Amino acid sequence: MPLVKSATRVAALLELVAHHPPGLSYSELLEASDLPKSSLHELLTTLVHEHLLRYDPLSKRYGLGSRLFAMASMFAQQFQIAPAAWPYMTAIRDELNETVQLAVLDGAMVVYLAKVESLRPLKLASSVGSRLPAYATGIGQALLATLTDTQLAMHSPQSFEAFTPVTVTSSTQLHAKLEEARRVGYASDLGEYSIDTRCVAVPVLGTDHQAAGGLSISLSASRFDNERRDQVASILREQAKALSLQLGAFNPDHWRRP
Repeated sequence: MPLVKSATRVAALLELVAHHPPGLSYSELLEASDLPKSSLHELLTTLVHEHLLRYDPLSKRYGLGSRLFAMASMFAQQFQIAPAAWPYMTAIRDELNETVQLAVLDGAMVVYLAKVESLRPLKLASSVGSRLPAYATGIGQALLATLTDTQLAMHSPQSFEAFTPVTVTSSTQLHAKLEEARRVGYASDLGEYSIDTRCVAVPVLGTDHQAAGGLSISLSASRFDNERRDQVASILREQAKALSLQLGAFNPDHWRRP
């Protein structure tokens, strides 16, 4: 179906402002958005009126509005997996002292809902609320591995961007990685989005044996080897199975293939 131009412009403006926490001035938005002056002015006036953006007369910058916070809070409440998952994520962190994350699938992207930090400092590209391409992340691949071929087609990107030299860059490569995940029981990201980061991830199933979310463990490449991978995968799968059972899945391994 054809897209509504004004709606896509609104989405682009909100995304632009969201990535600049101090806010952006009118001239900065004009340059970054490449919109006509009249269109930009009308959109900004409307978004401020609707509290989707706020305007600070002192700094003369536009920032995200309070209405977005309310909408984000309602969005988070829809994913009741986050509070249910927290004790399991904490248990994983305590046993392994590695950073644990929770995410859900949203189209061709993953949205990160929660994170439990390890005592070891680790800078990640992902954070709570961020969206990353599912095909380029371990947690995204774990979630994609639960889908049928028909469902997978609906969650595949239009194109595969190579973020690092080892990023999956085709449907053939992605299908091969998903089959491997189904066989071994976990997905692994060996620097596909961030070259110095390694990730092991598994899906969490709900009552209909659809993925309710995914759990991942992230660690630096310098501390990752086959022995550590196997240890991480074992503990992660154990906790994910327990969480799946709590969420009503009677067969947490339903997504796997022999």
